[in-house]
Amino acid sequence: MALRQKDHRALIILVLALVVFAAVQFAIFPLLAEQKKLEQRIKSKKNGLTQMYTMQKEIKNLSSKSNSLEKMVSDRPADFSLFAFLEEKCAEAQVMQNISSMNPSDPTGDGAVQQMEVKMKLKAIQLKQLVALLERVESRQDVVALKRISIQINKKKRGTLDVLMHVITLVQPEIIGS
Repeated sequence: MALRQKDHRALIILVLALVVFAAVQFAIFPLLAEQKKLEQRIKSKKNGLTQMYTMQKEIKNLSSKSNSLEKMVSDRPADFSLFAFLEEKCAEAQVMQNISSMNPSDPTGDGAVQQMEVKMKLKAIQLKQLVALLERVESRQDVVALKRISIQINKKKRGTLDVLMHVITLVQPEIIGS
């Protein structure tokens, strides 16, 4: 079975075409697909790295704020007490007689500073007295803030309010234990 020259060339071209097709299909396309996957992984890793840098900056920023809070807390007098602070401010605002209860809570949180809270109930207080008290209670210098306030109209004494305040401050754990 002798092939003619023309058929021989056609067979060689066909075999070469099959070899090229097989090389493209089974070698080049998988390599290109793998390269595309690698490029996507690299892009994903770059995005992750960018997010990590952003988070690192945020952590440094928060850490510096935390350190400044720690400094503010440590700059307060060593005998600072939120309960005594509130009593003093209530006396200044002339609302001592309106206090129905003051309940301190145990410190919460962990770390260099912890949060301490006092719940204070005031009965039959006038609006101007409340405003005077609030102006005195919020103190950046003493790291004291109003966490929550609930105000209701007093039903017994006209023109007065009943107030429930949650006042917080930060304290250092070593000061709490002493």
